[in-house]
Amino acid sequence: MIGHSKNSKREHMTRQRNVCKGHKESINVIIAIVLLSFVLSSCAGVMINSEARYTYEQGLALFNQGRFAEAIPCFEKALSLEPDFYQAHLYLGRSHLNLRNYGKAIPPLRSAYRLSPNDFKREVADLLVDALLGAAFSELKDGDIQTSLSYIREILSTDPKSKKIKDDLSRVLVAVATELLKSGKVRDAVKEYTEAVKANPDNTGAYIGLAKALLKSGDFLKALEAAEKAISLDPDSKEALGIIKDFLKK
Repeated sequence: MIGHSKNSKREHMTRQRNVCKGHKESINVIIAIVLLSFVLSSCAGVMINSEARYTYEQGLALFNQGRFAEAIPCFEKALSLEPDFYQAHLYLGRSHLNLRNYGKAIPPLRSAYRLSPNDFKREVADLLVDALLGAAFSELKDGDIQTSLSYIREILSTDPKSKKIKDDLSRVLVAVATELLKSGKVRDAVKEYTEAVKANPDNTGAYIGLAKALLKSGDFLKALEAAEKAISLDPDSKEALGIIKDFLKK
């Protein structure tokens, strides 16, 4: 009986130690989860001033209703309270973009790109490129070629992957190069037409423009090559055929 009592006591003490050990491990797990949640929340930008968050959510509701002009002051107020509020920068830029205020969309989208988590950078970059393209076309219409080119250079620095963006970029480069050629800046025109071809190798207009610019620069052989490429893309192109005829006259 005494031996049995001692064994029972030892078993009871062992169970107690195991229970305590289990409680300790559970507490450690809970602490780890809480710490991890705090870190993730901080990274995700959850630790935002409550007034800034409330104002942002008001703006987001307006944005989702298509009331972009009304949403803008909300996002601006949120940013005045929290300058590094990524989502507020993003939706401020998107609001201006939807209103085709391209120049105003660029600064907040630049900030959104800088502050965005790595998983979302490509999406934000595409929005920024849309704004830059719009601004480049807008400045070109106003006759400001240099500002248009500065926006184009920024687009190229983002290394766009989307075919649509590359096609749009090629079109705006052709437009810029055409204006440069009209103003007698032949060398600059050749450079921009070449960039247009790189952006979209199937852009017939880019090859035609390049051929014209090269012809004016006196580089007849390369002009002929560009015209031939244009014809290979569009056999009925009168412009390309006209360039070849001009070449044969020289």
